[in-house]
Amino acid sequence: MMPSRRGIIVSVVAAAAGAAAIGYGGWRFFGKHYAPTPYDDLLTQLPDRDLTMPIGRAFLATHANFTTTQAAAALRARLHNRDLAAVSMSETARGELSVAGGWMMPATLLGLCALAARTQKRV
Repeated sequence: MMPSRRGIIVSVVAAAAGAAAIGYGGWRFFGKHYAPTPYDDLLTQLPDRDLTMPIGRAFLATHANFTTTQAAAALRARLHNRDLAAVSMSETARGELSVAGGWMMPATLLGLCALAARTQKRV
């Protein structure tokens, strides 16, 4: 028995709708999820928070005076509606680099790593 034309069209439309739904919102199900923090506006600049946390922990080990509220205020002022890549390139050009765990990186990036290490917990 041959499938009907209507059945084939319905199947194709349903498959396309399912693929569109997964493409549009699938990252919410399969992506990494973190507990909300008051600093999510800053931490969304990091492409992968898990990779930055070890560097942040190394920074925190040598900087006992790090406070999240002061760091967040300073980072917001440095970023001020600019993306992390632009700020990092600018800081690198000016020589504003810091070292943590054997990594030399722009100060704002290192501050975001430390903020992630101090505040983030995976859900």
